[in-house]
Amino acid sequence: MQSQPHADARNLRLALLDRFLRGEARVPQMPENAEAIRRLLEDSRTQLEQLSRVINGDPALAAYLMQFAENPLFKTGRPCQHLRDVLGRLGIRNLNNLVLAFSLRNLFTSTEPTLQRVFRNRWKNAQLRAAYSAALCGRCPGIAVEDALLAGLLQDIGSLPLLDEIGRWPDAPRDEDELHALCDAISGPIGVILLTSWNQVPAIVDVTRHRDDWQREHAGKADLADLVQVASLLQQPRDEAPLAQLPALRQLFPYADHAALAQQLGDEVPGEAAFWLKLLGGKAN
Repeated sequence: MQSQPHADARNLRLALLDRFLRGEARVPQMPENAEAIRRLLEDSRTQLEQLSRVINGDPALAAYLMQFAENPLFKTGRPCQHLRDVLGRLGIRNLNNLVLAFSLRNLFTSTEPTLQRVFRNRWKNAQLRAAYSAALCGRCPGIAVEDALLAGLLQDIGSLPLLDEIGRWPDAPRDEDELHALCDAISGPIGVILLTSWNQVPAIVDVTRHRDDWQREHAGKADLADLVQVASLLQQPRDEAPLAQLPALRQLFPYADHAALAQQLGDEVPGEAAFWLKLLGGKAN
């Protein structure tokens, strides 16, 4: 017979998930500046000067984009002197993704200390996952670094509205380990609901949809969900065996010696990820 604590945890998961599936739980809107910039980018009449004015309204965002534009992967020619030079260098897709990535950190507004600590911990892990995803994608032709960064940040985005909803449930547990277990269990489907409401492309939504499907295999080319799964294992305490056996690794590198590759990635990717983590404003452990 199932023990009462386990039954209670399962019932809580089902009750919370049901709230989201019924549309009764609050799902945050896309950050205002990200939505405003996306609308401008979708309008063929938009000029760089218009974009510059909107972005300059948020000095921290402008500085963040300037920093990215000087990244060697984007840098060509002379240093950028003005924000409009930055926007021209980054391009529409880079700009869209980077603005959203910058804005995510400010979406969680709970004042409850325990929930804040859990969110900060999960956000820190999301930044690290994004950094590993960006470092890994240099070995995966056809996957753009800006997509890899955003996918890594968004894989666990369902934890944000989930923790916000728990704040409205005073009888829900406040033990941090239990809260992390709850997020691990149902962040995926809640993230799908959130990203769908934000009109994210299917490839990004699938990263969240398949976050726990470690045995996932699919036809066609490797995708962002594969990349972020591999990045997720690489950021964990080192153990090549699970990584070598991961279907996502075989999807990304079908002709490799996967045991040797797992060891090589474990040697090389962490150092490269440190660069991306710093660029994202994260801190190493």
